[in-house]
Amino acid sequence: MYVHMMTAPGELALSGVPDPVCGPDEIVMRTEAVSICSTDVSYFRGHLSPGAWPIIPGHEYVGSVLEVGRALNGSVAPGDRICYWGQTDFGGMAEYRALRPLFPGQRGAETTWYTDRNFYDADQAASVVLPASVPSSLATVVEPLTSVLRSLLWNPPRPGDTCVVLGCGPSALLAVQVLRRYFGVGHVTVLDRNDERLRLAREHGAALSFNTETGADALGDFVREHHDTYADYVFDALPHVEAAAGGSVPAPKDVREQAMGLLRPGGAYVVYGATAVPQLINTWMILAKGLSLRAAPFDVRQFPMARSAEVAGVALRLVETGLVDARPLMTSYVSLDDEDGVRRAFTEYGQGASMKTSLLAPDVFARTRAAQDVGEPLRVGHAVQETGAAV
Repeated sequence: MYVHMMTAPGELALSGVPDPVCGPDEIVMRTEAVSICSTDVSYFRGHLSPGAWPIIPGHEYVGSVLEVGRALNGSVAPGDRICYWGQTDFGGMAEYRALRPLFPGQRGAETTWYTDRNFYDADQAASVVLPASVPSSLATVVEPLTSVLRSLLWNPPRPGDTCVVLGCGPSALLAVQVLRRYFGVGHVTVLDRNDERLRLAREHGAALSFNTETGADALGDFVREHHDTYADYVFDALPHVEAAAGGSVPAPKDVREQAMGLLRPGGAYVVYGATAVPQLINTWMILAKGLSLRAAPFDVRQFPMARSAEVAGVALRLVETGLVDARPLMTSYVSLDDEDGVRRAFTEYGQGASMKTSLLAPDVFARTRAAQDVGEPLRVGHAVQETGAAV
């Protein structure tokens, strides 16, 4: 089968490996869609390390089941479409992949192993079966939405809270929708350096936005005016952020410090974005205000994969019902077998207002493009058929 192999930071090429073999507690799937995550890009840019190279990146995944292991006892059948949430997972950017699924309500099947990244992970992945109403081209959003929900459900804001969301990338856009429509917070302010992403966040629930570059002075004035009395809750969805240069001119305040400046004493600062590169954080602000620094654990001894499977089920329902709008997150599609297109999607990730690139199996890509060409919107509740018509 073909795969996209990453052999080192910046090195990504189409390659061939043996087809996966289905174990007794596994399923083998044919890939239908896999969207590129900022985590995948962090490996490509050297901000994260996998421990050992090479890797096949990709974990925001939808696949059609081809084989089912005998130990799964009818919980899944050939032809089912599966998406999942995992933690140290690779292997999605491939023609086929094997997976040990763990479905909502399935108990006693979870086994663990210790990673070289300082936590226990499960051998299984939190999995859900997709209904026909959710097209594969959008369903990969269930994975990042599960991540967002894990973080927010573990560290919930209170109804009516004033919240600040750092970044307006895909996960942040999901968080804004969930905070307003699911948790019922009172007010969301977003900080980012891209005006188009800020506009999208406002369209989906943010009441106030600041561009941290072009609106730095306005943001600084706002922080000074409202310090200690504004926000109850910060959701930090930022990836790796380069430290600002100092020199003879004082460096501008870090965006995380500005967000902490808006928190009331005792407020919650929730870390969601992940990077292995050390990031600036103002310990004085934490001490001075007694801030609560929080995160959802990866370690399955604290947050078992069985619980994450329940969260994945919630994520799917939010997408299926339209409470969370997945469409703005998918800004481009590339055929999974297009080596140059996939590499370009990695190198250009985050440029401009782009959100996610979804890599589609060649036949799914053809159907998706046909639906767009005939003017059919790709929306939840309308499955795309071979003809490109929505049903």
